[in-house]
Amino acid sequence: MTEPKAESGQAKRPSIISLVPRVAKLIYHLARDPRVPWQVKAALGGLAVYLASPIDLIPDWVPGAGYLDDVLMLGFVVSYVLGRVPQDVIREHWGEDIETLESLRRKPRSSKPRRSKPRRSEGKETEAE
Repeated sequence: MTEPKAESGQAKRPSIISLVPRVAKLIYHLARDPRVPWQVKAALGGLAVYLASPIDLIPDWVPGAGYLDDVLMLGFVVSYVLGRVPQDVIREHWGEDIETLESLRRKPRSSKPRRSKPRRSEGKETEAE
């Protein structure tokens, strides 16, 4: 069997499970890098404490949703880190596979086409005429 090819011009998005070791390595190296702002290091430290803490927003024993808060918190912090740390520092610690890193930075594509909202000036007559 052959793997389905990604659409032309788009990189294939990696699975979340395959990204866990890479993101963990990135977080570790960013926390030790002196070029990373202290606010980012504080967010990374807070994430580590939250993930290690037995107190969660959703208890881990709840089937199907127990680890949802951990995954969401990880996603928020990684998104924050990618937005605040200079790209060259992130690329240095990420490694060679830049396409995977860029796929994390891109916003996910919606399956529904977005409707554009009409501008306020469209469709309204001006009373000065």
